Amino acid sequence: SRPDRAGKRKLIVLFRLPLTTAARIASIQGASGLSEAYVLKALAKEGRAALRELKGDADLEPLLSIANDMRSVPASRMTVGEAMTVYLRQGTLDAMHSALGDPWLILPKATVVGAFLAAIVTRLIEARLER
Repeated sequence: SRPDRAGKRKLIVLFRLPLTTAARIASIQGASGLSEAYVLKALAKEGRAALRELKGDADLEPLLSIANDMRSVPASRMTVGEAMTVYLRQGTLDAMHSALGDPWLILPKATVVGAFLAAIVTRLIEARLER
């Protein structure tokens, strides 16, 4: 284990977005000519880096409504997922469960983290569309 990953949990998360959100990628300036899959992968990597920086409740609050919405989207209305390795602080993982109303940690960790990763990427897409 590398020193920068000490105290972190390693999870495999299936990165997926609602089809309606993914469709907005074509409107991002600079994305024309690039495949949706390529842009999604780049956004997912950027989102994964942001996910590693989350520290607790205050960082999760702006993402919570989107993360909750992600959990209610049926799989048939989501993009095809790509498995990603994610490293996350245990305290952040616990805060994510709590924020989603799962203080007993019953929901699968990958589902919880995936919802927040999708929320981060959704915010990245929105920010780029506002430019």
